[in-house]
Amino acid sequence: MKGYIKNSIFSTKVFIKDNTLSIIFITLFTIGSLVGTLALNFGKDTSASLIYLLTTYFKENASLSVIALFSRNLISALVYLGVMYIGGLCAIGLPVVGIIPLLKGIALGMIISYQYVYNGIKGFLYALVIILLPQALLLAILSIAYGEGIYMSLTVSNGIFNGKPRETKYRLSFMTFSKRYLIFAVGIVIVSIIEAVLDSVFSKVL
Repeated sequence: MKGYIKNSIFSTKVFIKDNTLSIIFITLFTIGSLVGTLALNFGKDTSASLIYLLTTYFKENASLSVIALFSRNLISALVYLGVMYIGGLCAIGLPVVGIIPLLKGIALGMIISYQYVYNGIKGFLYALVIILLPQALLLAILSIAYGEGIYMSLTVSNGIFNGKPRETKYRLSFMTFSKRYLIFAVGIVIVSIIEAVLDSVFSKVL
C-alpha cells in the first residue's frame, strides 16, 4: 500500500513537472473566468457599462455577415497570439505572455454570465456551444502558443544574461519559434471560420 502511494505521488509530481505551463495556463484562465463571471456585479456604474458593451456586441453579431464576423473574430484571436509572439521575443516577456489566459478568461466569463442572466437557459446553451466548439479549439492553440512564448522568452533572457541558455529545453531558435506561430495562426483562421458560422446562426436565435 505504501509503495502504491509513493508511486502515485511520484507520478503526480512527474505529471505536474511535465505539464507545468499547461497547468499555469488553465489556472490563470480559470481565475480570469471567475473574475469575468462576477464582473457584472462589481459596481453599479461598472456593471452598466459592461452590460451596454455586451448588449451592443451581441446585437452586432445578429446583423453582421459571416465574413464580417470572421474578420472580427480572426483579428481578436490574432491580437492574443501576436502579443504572445512579441512577448516571447522579449527578455522580460513573461508577464506579457502570462496575462493572455487571464484576459481570455475574463472575456469568456463575462459572455457566459451575461448570456445566462439576460437570456436564461437559451443564453447559457448559446455560450456553452461557443465554448465547447470554437473556443475550446482556440484555447488549445493559445495554450500551446503560451508555452512556446514562455520558452522563447526564457531563451532570449538566458542568452542575454548568461551568454547561452543554461538548460537545453530553453533553446528555441527564432525561425523555429516563428514557424510554430505561423502554424498557430493557420489554426486560428480555421477556428475563426467555425466561430463565425456558429455566431451567425445562434445569434439570430436569441
